[in-house]
Amino acid sequence: MKLKSILSFQLVAWLGTFVNLGTLWLLHGQLKIPVPIAGACAIEIAILHNFTWYYFRTWRDRVKHTPGDFLRRLWQYNLITAGVDFVFNLGTLSALTHFFHWNYLVADLLGMMIGPIIKIFVNELLIFRKPGKDFSAK
Repeated sequence: MKLKSILSFQLVAWLGTFVNLGTLWLLHGQLKIPVPIAGACAIEIAILHNFTWYYFRTWRDRVKHTPGDFLRRLWQYNLITAGVDFVFNLGTLSALTHFFHWNYLVADLLGMMIGPIIKIFVNELLIFRKPGKDFSAK
């Protein structure tokens, strides 16, 4: 993995953090939607934001730039990333706010710190793998 891709991944991830926090603040802090629902919506909006940047910027040289390719990769990315985020991020957010009465934005930020290491390798090896690299069993 090139340093440029790692830096781009991290920049997008940080932008996604602000998208997530802003959405959570709007949905829970302003509209009073319960934390688990607002947190899940914030995660999904950040996922869509991040994927779009990864597809068109970070790994643009590895994709076909067709609607079918975009939708297939979005489905894969969303399934895997949402799985990681819903377990680690939403789990941490819900537990810290419900059981320990932490501020929801602090709890969300802590939850978002857990998954990135897993997600960069999933993206590099599965979603946006280099053409010709096949990691399936033979």
